[in-house]
Amino acid sequence: MKARLPNFFSIKQSTDLVRIGKDYDGGYLVSKSDIEQSDLLLGFGISDDWSFEEDFLEQKKVSITAYDASVSERIFFRRFLGSTLRIYNFKRFRHSLNVLLRYRKFFSQTDVNHIQKFVGLDVKNEQHCTFMDVLNQTESKNMFLKIDIEGSEYRFLHDIVANEERITGLVLELHDIDIHLNKIEKFIDELSLNLVHVHANNFRPLRADDDLPFVLELTFSKYSNVSTDYNLPHELDMPNNKNGMEYEILFND
Repeated sequence: MKARLPNFFSIKQSTDLVRIGKDYDGGYLVSKSDIEQSDLLLGFGISDDWSFEEDFLEQKKVSITAYDASVSERIFFRRFLGSTLRIYNFKRFRHSLNVLLRYRKFFSQTDVNHIQKFVGLDVKNEQHCTFMDVLNQTESKNMFLKIDIEGSEYRFLHDIVANEERITGLVLELHDIDIHLNKIEKFIDELSLNLVHVHANNFRPLRADDDLPFVLELTFSKYSNVSTDYNLPHELDMPNNKNGMEYEILFND
């Protein structure tokens, strides 16, 4: 199935892309060169899947801080207790136990932290912080960003550009792109990092009149070598919905 994007999404594909994170939904293609140049991974949005953070740490021993107010060890423990009341649903019980144990194992490591806050909104409560609040907590000049926060990403695209000298690479999931195309074009134009990969999330349909996808995964790179010779999807790409068709991406003239 073919998806079509405006020409400003055209990429210069990284020549050293690797897949980081689990198969299907939750994995992203990033430049190995950017990983090697990083000393900090900031992950905005984890839910019950931090496979990207796990794989990144296997590639390079970096400090990791993940932000997400929707989950915690306490929340996962409550879900596990709830699953014991429905022990006949063994699949749910096993999943809840596995998530709890994986969370405890991963986030108990030295220099691996989970901050129970949402990133994006500038409001006065303990559950939210701004992108600049996050950056002000670190002196790192070589940070990699993974951002999947269901629409709040648009609130700080300008701050990413303003701090691009501190960023080695960026994976950015963009939601509802049909109503944010002008913001996205401005961001891509202003950011000096190369747009080296784009993937359309097939959990959402295509717009009827022009085959525009509604959710995109973009990868930006500072250090990778790039080529104008590419195919989309890349051979390492996987459909987010494993039961659905992958989208082939074409760019409008």
